[in-house]
Order: sequence, then structure tokens, then C-alpha cells
Amino acid sequence: MLHEKAKWIWINDAPKQNEYAVFDGCFTLDGDGAVFALSAETDYVLRINGQVVGFGQFAGYPTEKYYEEFDITPYCRRGENLYSVTVRYEGVNSATHIDDGAGVIFSLQSGSRLLAHSNASTLARYDGGYIQHEVRHITGQLGLTSGMACGAPSEQFPCVEVKKTYNLKKRPVGKLTVGAPISAVPVYGKADLYDLGREEAGYLQLKVRAAAPCRVSVAYGEHIADGEVRQRVGGRDFSIDFELTAGEHTFTQYFIRIAARYLQVSAPKDVEVLSVGVLPALYPVTEKKIDLDGLDKRIYDTCIRPLRLCMGNHYEDCPWREQGLYVLDARNQMLCGYHAFEETDYARANLIFMAKGKRSDGLLELTYPAVNTPAIPFFSLMYPVAVYEYVIHTGDASILDEVMDTVETILRVFSEKIDETGLIPEFPAPYWNFYEWSEGSDGWGAEPNESQHSLILNCAYLHAVRCYHALTNKTGADFNNAIAKIKTAIVKGFLVSDGRFRLFREGEACHSQLGNAMALLAGLGDDRVENALKHDSTLTPATLSTMGFVYDALLERNANNKEFILNDIRLKYKSMLDQGATTFWETLEGQAAFDNAGSLCHGWSALPVYYYHRLLSLKTENRLT
Repeated sequence: MLHEKAKWIWINDAPKQNEYAVFDGCFTLDGDGAVFALSAETDYVLRINGQVVGFGQFAGYPTEKYYEEFDITPYCRRGENLYSVTVRYEGVNSATHIDDGAGVIFSLQSGSRLLAHSNASTLARYDGGYIQHEVRHITGQLGLTSGMACGAPSEQFPCVEVKKTYNLKKRPVGKLTVGAPISAVPVYGKADLYDLGREEAGYLQLKVRAAAPCRVSVAYGEHIADGEVRQRVGGRDFSIDFELTAGEHTFTQYFIRIAARYLQVSAPKDVEVLSVGVLPALYPVTEKKIDLDGLDKRIYDTCIRPLRLCMGNHYEDCPWREQGLYVLDARNQMLCGYHAFEETDYARANLIFMAKGKRSDGLLELTYPAVNTPAIPFFSLMYPVAVYEYVIHTGDASILDEVMDTVETILRVFSEKIDETGLIPEFPAPYWNFYEWSEGSDGWGAEPNESQHSLILNCAYLHAVRCYHALTNKTGADFNNAIAKIKTAIVKGFLVSDGRFRLFREGEACHSQLGNAMALLAGLGDDRVENALKHDSTLTPATLSTMGFVYDALLERNANNKEFILNDIRLKYKSMLDQGATTFWETLEGQAAFDNAGSLCHGWSALPVYYYHRLLSLKTENRLT
């Protein structure tokens, strides 16, 4: 653990965005082991005697930080040793980090002996290995990029103590496992373009030789639909810069975890690119080997890739564009992971971590850790569902002690919002009434403070309540009457003469697969809805993120819908494979979605893993990967 004498410190009392500092010193070891513990804002790289020991800070909340411990004994020698902690302070709020000011806290111990600890006497210097104070966003969700340089070490001077919480807990999930470096190979006919062979996630590596001082930029992307890496998409910029002096240089950028299939190097003509690639980093899991063949095996194996690549410090929606922990995305990933992997501690830790993102209004933030986000009410309702699914798949009800307050608060917010129609209206701006990326359900373009009633939201509430009562066994006449009233109001407000359900109570009638599936899951509708889900081409199709609700509704109606579901999966996913997919996409539109910002590796798209196991009762064996 961090020693009680350790203090939060920084190199100055007025840090700027993208500021990099090095905290280093000597210690003597006489044959005993040693442990280095630390926590940093925003991120760190720990070196012992020049060797990288650890990196990758788990981002916390202002009231709760996370520290990490490293057994540094293998990196030490008898006698004098050197420790060095490079810390990056990013200085912006993003979808993965809350700006809480710069700082680092650490201690170095050998048994009961305190060898070093952070305090105002600790010496620090600005790190010339990074471009100081350059402010350039990758995306709004990912925050600022981090440029590297060949600057000389600066003069050391004492630090200042900074105010930050001392509520420090051990990192809640394991560290990512770093694999062997992957060198990208040149793309034929393109001198500056390189191919990793498939989608990878990790840390950019570059080795170059420069004849004179210059700047080199490496762009990274998932496709070359334009004949080159699409570096700039809207206001986004997927690139990392390197400021070079004359000579040969080798870089590994540990502060930016990228995802890419292709890399593109922009450099002056007198710069020789010796190698460029990625140091892969994945969360370690025991992966199950399954008994499948043909197209089904190709789909299953390709689904495993986004599952693995979207497991960073926490679940990620996509490792390229956002790396955000969203409830719905994570819920889909958990469902798959219960069957694809042996370990469930990661799912448990993510559920507990999301519960800490409860807002003052009782709903959950959009991502975690983040603040002041446009919360999605539908995603908040998926949180009780995800908790229920965790318990039934793992048998671990002990998680309820840590998350039940959040579950109950969410459900109370919705129950108190029921209006005179007997329904829950949508939430006014700036809430984001998003359900899926389809027309009528994406929440874009709604008038400020517009209030309307959504079929999906009300059915999702019933689904969440059903999960809650299954967890707690809290049933009875009052509960049954309340549920019956909402069901009656849904039928009155959304059922149309042909037996289908309309998407909204107000406005022009439109119908969707997701809306009608949610109605079936709420215990409403009949054979006409089931048939419409399978055969009615006028229904807006469910997207990759929500097709699981359609499959669940069909299976609840009739187990014989198994073949329809398997064939639907094969049709959709073969289409992506035929287009060269090495991971599955955010939407079936692929890279062209969202004005050319569509992700080609998305965790929620791995749902076939769950349904293959559920429908085919796959035989499995474990393999450590």
C-alpha cells in the first residue's frame, strides 16, 4: 500500500494542460525485495534503472483515487538504484477522465523500511521527452493527444504539495498484458502507408533516422477507404507528433492507447522510417475454445476480437474513437464475456465503478468517470438489467451490497416521473433521449424541453423493474397493480389497429423492431407483433447494439424462433466479413456512418457470442490467452 507519509505533489502550483514532469531519485537495496506504489493524475510511466516497469493509470473520481503496486525487485540491483516516474497532466475533462488537477503520490518500500516517498522535498523536472503544453484534441471523448520529443533533461527543483483526496483504493481490475511488438508492413504502392494486418489496440512505436531537426506525424485509422488513413474526421485528429533532432530515435508512446489497422507516416524526405508499429496491450482472460465450424466459427472468432480490444482499464465502446464506458455497451459485452471467458471479476468491477457515476439527479452519467454529461435515461434503465444479468450468470449476489442503492435510486427517479397519462415522459434537454442509431430513436433534433412519451422508455422501465424484483423478491399486490397500470397505459398510448406498437405516443406514427421487441419483453402484444418482428420490412430495423432485445423477445414467445435468429446473425455478420472485417462494426453502415466516423471495432457488436452459446449449447474448453 501507499505509505502514510506519502503526499500528493506536483512540479509547480499552476499546472498547464499537457504538462509532463519527471520525479526521480536514488535508493539503496541490500538484497531484499522492494515494492513501488503510486497514483497519478492523469497518467504515468514508472521506470527502475531505466527499464519500464508499469504504466496506465486507472482513472478515478475526485472523491476516490486508485493506486497500483509493482514488485520492482527483478529490476533492481544490489546497492544503488534509480527510480523515475514520468507523469502527464492532461488538464481536460473527457469521456474517460475527470480533470482534478495535476499530481502524483508514491512510496517505495522494502519490507517495513521506507526507501522513498513523495513530499515537498522530492525533486522534479520538466520532461523533454514530450511536447510540453501542446493542446490538440484527438476527439472530445478521448481528450488531448500527446506528442513526443527529443529534448534534453531540464534542471531539477523541489515540488509543491497539492490538494487531492487521500481516499486511495487499489486498482479494481488487473493490468493490461503487453504482447510482442507488431511491426506494420508497407502497403504496396504507398511509401508512407503501413498495414498491421488486422485491427490492433496498444501503444504506438516508431523508429526513425533524421538528417536534421524536424517534426514527424503518425496517423492511425481502421481503414483506407480514401486510399489513405482518414486522419481528420470533423473536428477529430487521429495522429501523434514527434519532434526530432538529427540522428536515430526510438519512441513508444505509453500515454495514448490507440486502435488501428493502418498507420501513415508524414515526414520530410530526408527522414528514414526504420519501423512503425504497435505494442499490443489487452486485458488478460482465459478464452474458451468453442466447437463451431464454417461461417458460424468465422463469425464467433471475429466477435472475440472486439470483445478483447474493447477491454481496457474498463469496458470500452470502441478503442479507436472514444474508449468510453457506456452502460448499454458494457451490458452487451458482459453478456458475451460470461460465455466467452472464464473470468467475471472484470464485469463485477465495472458494474461497481459505474455505480459511482450516479449524478445528483439520480441517473447515471453518460460515461465513467465523467461529469456533466448529457445522460441517457434509457442507458440508466439498463443498469439494473445488467446487474440482474450479472447475478444470474455468476451467482454472485454479494455485488448487491455495493450497487443496490444506485439501482433503487434509478428506478425511483423513473417511478416519480409517471404523469397523468400513466406513462413516463421523455426527459427534457440537455438529457439525451437516445435508444439506438436509427431514425426516430437516436434523440437528435428534438426541440429543447420537448416532452413526449416513448414506447421503448416505458417498456424498458418495466423490464428494469422486473429485473429488480427478481433480484429482491419484492413482489405483492401493490407491485402488481403498479405494473398493470403502466401496461394498460402503454396499450392505450401505443397499440395501433394492426396489433403493432407505435414508437411514440405523440406525433407521426412510426414503428421499429426495437420498440415492438421491448413491448413483447414487457408482456404485451401477440402473434402479430412476433410475426412483424420477423417479416415486416416496414419496421425500422434494430441495429447491432439492440438486436439482442429482438432475439430475446422472439425466444420468450417461441423457442422455435432459434433458426430465424441464427440466420439473421449469419446474414448481417457475413456481410461485414465479405467486406474484409477483422472486427465487427458499430453499425452495418461501417466506416461511412456518422459522417465518415463510423467505428469498425465496437464491443456491442459481439452479441452473436452470447446467442451462439445460448442457442447451440456449445461445448467449450479453456485456453489461456
